[in-house]
Amino acid sequence: LQVNFCGGCAHLQLSHVIDPEYLFSNYVYVSGTSPVMVQHLKDYALEAVALCGVQAGAFVFEFGSNDGTLLRHFKELGMKVLGMDPAKNLADKASADGLPTIADFFGSATAKDVRATHGAAGLICANHCCAHIDDFRGVVEGVKELLAPNGVWIFEVGYLLHVFKSALFDTIYHEHVDFHSLQPIKTFCDNNGLKLLNASSNSIQGGSLRCYVGWPDSSPEVKGGAEGIMELVREEIAIGLHKEETFLRWANSINNTGEEVFALLSGLKQVGKTVAAYGAPAKATTLMYHFGLTADLIEYIVDDNPLKQGLYSPGLHIPVIEPTHIYEVKPDYILILAWNFAESIMRKHESFLLAGGAFIVPLPQLRIVKQLPKDSFVSGF
Repeated sequence: LQVNFCGGCAHLQLSHVIDPEYLFSNYVYVSGTSPVMVQHLKDYALEAVALCGVQAGAFVFEFGSNDGTLLRHFKELGMKVLGMDPAKNLADKASADGLPTIADFFGSATAKDVRATHGAAGLICANHCCAHIDDFRGVVEGVKELLAPNGVWIFEVGYLLHVFKSALFDTIYHEHVDFHSLQPIKTFCDNNGLKLLNASSNSIQGGSLRCYVGWPDSSPEVKGGAEGIMELVREEIAIGLHKEETFLRWANSINNTGEEVFALLSGLKQVGKTVAAYGAPAKATTLMYHFGLTADLIEYIVDDNPLKQGLYSPGLHIPVIEPTHIYEVKPDYILILAWNFAESIMRKHESFLLAGGAFIVPLPQLRIVKQLPKDSFVSGF
């Protein structure tokens, strides 16, 4: 697992690329199991309609559409929707739920097929999938093939600025080929006949970047877009995000956090405390391996997603089971591996705290949570 820094444009990407057919033809992450993500995607759809002036009846296309959660919100707003996702299991489920979805990878050829059948798209969306794509230029060619003359392409990705500031290194794993910051995206759009219209950051998935892209001469301008873009680029420059040495220093702080987490769990184990984990996202594998968190320290993992229950964590072979197990076995501590949904998880399972248990949140800063305040979310260790 190696990350490369481009000295020309300051983009970060992996050295090794796994065959996407192997990674994505059968996929177990679904957006609809997280209430936080469902609300985020609802707000996403409402913002898109407001900023782009999308009218009822417009054709909205999403690639990497997962279980169709975002498309469902657009459908409820009166749009015609179509999804495309390489995971046949998710595409079939979304289609059965009334959200037509093609099981395929998006690119120039599939974009031509969609346009021939459904016409040009007034809005194209891609939510947290572009970082999975090695041939991003091929995807852009597909967007250009399908996008209407007055259309807008919106994509949201994990934001390297937030990854760096909060030491969220566990988002680096083989599904994520690219780690995006805004200046390289702007340069890429300029070099490929498109225009970055607007950009903003938000807190989902530990910190994300949402970009509005269109044709230079015919897509609608987004009010405040130029100012929003420059504000983020200035912040990237100020923090040194476009310099290689910044990331070399970053490695030291990551290792320090790992030592703290390992020392905490090892200490709990030594005094006879039991530790389970909550959440089995792909990034948990990076965190557990880098921090040395093995089955000797974590007895089992619980996850809300039925598709993950009954499986084992990659390599470490820690069993993944239903969340109800924590009330049957009653561990002393639960390490939240899905830390980006920590607030939602802890509020959902506040009864675990009331029964005397405690949560451990490893990132962005390590902290132990033994009770939740009524009016604000807990912070600090």
